Amino acid sequence: MFAAVLNAQDVIYLNNGNVVKGKVVKNTDEVSVVVKSGETLTYRKAEVREVQIGSSEVKTPKEPKGKYVDYSDLDKGWWCAVEAQAAGLWYDDDHAMGAFALTFTNGYRFSEYLKIGVGIGARYNLNRDNDYALYRQLHKIQAPMCIPLFVNVRGNIISQRSRMCVPFWNADIGYAILDNFFFDAGIGFRVGAKRNNFVMSANFMGQVINYEPNDTDFGSGILFKIGYEF
Repeated sequence: MFAAVLNAQDVIYLNNGNVVKGKVVKNTDEVSVVVKSGETLTYRKAEVREVQIGSSEVKTPKEPKGKYVDYSDLDKGWWCAVEAQAAGLWYDDDHAMGAFALTFTNGYRFSEYLKIGVGIGARYNLNRDNDYALYRQLHKIQAPMCIPLFVNVRGNIISQRSRMCVPFWNADIGYAILDNFFFDAGIGFRVGAKRNNFVMSANFMGQVINYEPNDTDFGSGILFKIGYEF
C-alpha cells in the first residue's frame, strides 16, 4: 500500500481551501485518501469541492480580476460624515438665538491625524428673545432657514489603531446662503472602528448677524455636534 501511495496521482480539493494529495480509495458518500505518511483520511462529501483522479498536478486558483482592498483599514482615501448640530449664540449685549442644523461632509483623509472636506447642510435659526415681535420690527436677523456651505478640517489627537475611543479636533469655516459668514472649532470623541465611528464634539462658534439697514453684529456661543463618520 505504501508503494502505491508513493506513486499516488490523486488530488482532493476541500471546501475550506486545503488540498490533499494521495491515493483515493473511496469516493462515494465519503471520500477516503491514503496520504504519503500511510495514514487514511476520510472526508464527508459536503466537505469536498472536487476530487481529481489520475493527476498529481494541483490546479491553482484563477487570478482575481480586481484587486481586493480592505477599505476599513486604509490610512488614506475618501471619507464622509453626517452630523446633527445644535447651537446657542449671544449677540447685541442681551439678545440670544438658537440654531439647529443637519450637515453632510465629504473629503480626503491624508492620515488619521488630518482630514479635509467640504460640506453642505440645512440650518434653522430660532430667535429666543423675550419680546420677539418688537425685536423683529427693529432688526432683521438672519433668515429662519439657511444653507451652510463650509470647509471642514479634523483629525485624531492620538492614534486609534488599538483603541475604540479617542479624542479628536475639528473646525469649520464657511458661508450660509440667506445668512452670513460663520466658523466653529472644538474637540470631541470618536467611538468605533478605525474608519467607522460615532462622533460627538463641543465647539466654540462665531456667526456674523445681519441687521437693518446694512448693519452687522457678531454672535458667539456653543455648538454641539453628534453624528457618524466613515
